[in-house]
Amino acid sequence: MNVALALPIELVTAIIDYALAAQDSLTNKASWDSVSPLSLASKIYRTLVLEAWFRVLLTKDPADVSFIASKFREIRSSWTRELFCKPQLLDGSQDLEVWDLTGFRRLHTVRVDCKSCSLARQFPFRSVPLSITELELLDVYWPSPFVMQGVADIFPALRTLKLRLPRIWCGLCNTCSSVRFAEPVPPKLVYSEGLGLPIHYARAMSHMQHLRTVHITVSYSSGTQIQFNANNPTEDLWSGECDRCVELLYGDKDFHDRWTARKKGIDSAGGKGERLYIKPPALATVEWTFLKNEVDETSDEEQEDYDDEE
Repeated sequence: MNVALALPIELVTAIIDYALAAQDSLTNKASWDSVSPLSLASKIYRTLVLEAWFRVLLTKDPADVSFIASKFREIRSSWTRELFCKPQLLDGSQDLEVWDLTGFRRLHTVRVDCKSCSLARQFPFRSVPLSITELELLDVYWPSPFVMQGVADIFPALRTLKLRLPRIWCGLCNTCSSVRFAEPVPPKLVYSEGLGLPIHYARAMSHMQHLRTVHITVSYSSGTQIQFNANNPTEDLWSGECDRCVELLYGDKDFHDRWTARKKGIDSAGGKGERLYIKPPALATVEWTFLKNEVDETSDEEQEDYDDEE
């Protein structure tokens, strides 16, 4: 009697899951070598291994998805729950290759490595199923509100949005800037009641009916202008303001108070048409996580204006 075939399927599945648990922190994908020997034991085991292996689908080219799906139809119908992709520019073009997500019935998470592309011009997905409730964007170098508008338009059913950013949008000067804080810096800021996004982000995503949580991880360097109150680090409702704007504008207490009110959605200007914070209706928590840069950045040479027309 084949001992391997005598093992309960539940136990084999647990063994496979354990073998795949040693995952790469970026791709959330284990090495094929960790399960390859087991896939050779029997046809049943191979099916179980493939199902677990393709639970996370890692791809650099949309054509890979079509090719793999032609060999394993179950990828679209049942196996794949998480897609990790690295969009690339088409040869001789500023356009991105596009992932067609038609038929992915159980896909719930999409993770995008943005190092080689800009999402401000184009979001590289179509036919996105409503089963996708979590999106993670990694290393978005220029995270303008246009990127958030793309998120809102392409992924309307999101419940969780995760952003890992080397820069952040400043709602005062309407540019993306490196983050600089004076020490000590809290490891996290957690805002409730849907507050805490940059105003332009909140407005771009204000029609996302299901969005409940936004996690933003930003890298920071040492600075002098932005200082957190150790007893109440969220009192200024910091949400992306750059150190230059804080230095130039926060000395005016009247401006500071009006700006803070705007970030709470309060019109303190007597109806003068200032853009107010409009939160997505279900948004409950905005969490900022801060990571110290090993090498401080000393200047922001690139700037990009955002025309806030609605």
